[in-house]
Amino acid sequence: MFFWGVVALSLQAQHLFEHTYPDIQQEDARMRQLMNQVSKDSLEATIEHMQSYRTRRWDSQMVYEVQDWLYDSFREMGMDSVFLHDFVFLYHDTLRETSDNVIAIQRGLIYPDEYVVCGAHYDSYNHADPGHPDSIYAPGADDNASGTSGILETARLLSPCKFERSIMYCGWAAEEVNLQGSAAYAKECADNLVDIVGYFNLDMIGYLEEGQEMQMRLIYVNRDSTFANYIYQFCAVYDPDLLVKQGWMEGGDSDFSSFNRNHYPAVHLFENTHHYSPFIHTTNDVLGISVNNLDQAKRFTELNLGLVATLAGPINTSVEESDTDGLTIFPNPSSGWFTLKGLELRQIEIYNLLGQRVTKKTCHDSVVQLDLTSLAAGIYVLRVTDDAMKVHAHRLIKF
Repeated sequence: MFFWGVVALSLQAQHLFEHTYPDIQQEDARMRQLMNQVSKDSLEATIEHMQSYRTRRWDSQMVYEVQDWLYDSFREMGMDSVFLHDFVFLYHDTLRETSDNVIAIQRGLIYPDEYVVCGAHYDSYNHADPGHPDSIYAPGADDNASGTSGILETARLLSPCKFERSIMYCGWAAEEVNLQGSAAYAKECADNLVDIVGYFNLDMIGYLEEGQEMQMRLIYVNRDSTFANYIYQFCAVYDPDLLVKQGWMEGGDSDFSSFNRNHYPAVHLFENTHHYSPFIHTTNDVLGISVNNLDQAKRFTELNLGLVATLAGPINTSVEESDTDGLTIFPNPSSGWFTLKGLELRQIEIYNLLGQRVTKKTCHDSVVQLDLTSLAAGIYVLRVTDDAMKVHAHRLIKF
């Protein structure tokens, strides 16, 4: 989280895209099972690793090491796409460079061009008198290794699953100098009309002041009340003992504002706005002092995971050769020819991992030979419609 002298007011313009949100009335057993897998040990290990860098300041050399570590972490999860988003920005009237945003995408199988996005900034800051960027100790445990740990844990647990919509996991650079990384990426998304269904921001989730009740503050503008209502509903069902209420950031901001300003629904999940960590931006922003309640970090991460997964739309079907929905695909992987059987098929569509449709055909058969020899090697999304107009989604692997 970065601080400034004046609180920004967002204009209440319309969203670029309008969506409806799930009506949460009772727990989904699948979602509860996923949420229960969130590990305090995993969160603590990530925070400990990130604070082990002397600094993650935007103009330091070490911040590039953190960028590469985040990139490798997402790659090891087997994401469909992981890339570095480069940007430049004005700082004291001079164009400057820093480490890149780290973006990981898990492609949806039904609506791959609709994105559920969650993110956290990975840079840190110390407000001590400025010296050489690499010389000032800025461990940034709560601000914001805690939020980054929640995003990585969400990605770790959701990456083996399948969803209707795509999920984007983001590590933002240069948040501490006016949200530069997320601002550049959100604007690029808006300029290219990327359909973002909702953005969830984690920034400072690990501090609980002694004597205070654990609570989550949701920070958002009135335009995003429908999106926020989905979050309130979800929290009331899945964590009814946690106090969840709207809050305001007095004199500060975080990356959710970048998406809000580009007309996307966005909410910031934050620790108590009136009693947040007093140790941020100092040498004491470390585990045990500034991150002093891993139970809170775990509960916030559980809710973030559940909110992202529910909005993305979990799919039960498997992508193995024989699937429980009745459609059999073989061989898979294949060098180009695939056989589909087991259902009365009416339409077949193939999408690449950019969400672009590369093949479409109509049919009226229970056995179809699919020729993809002209396509490049890679992973594709098969979307078939049966005679009952039910849609089935699977992955095809062409080598």
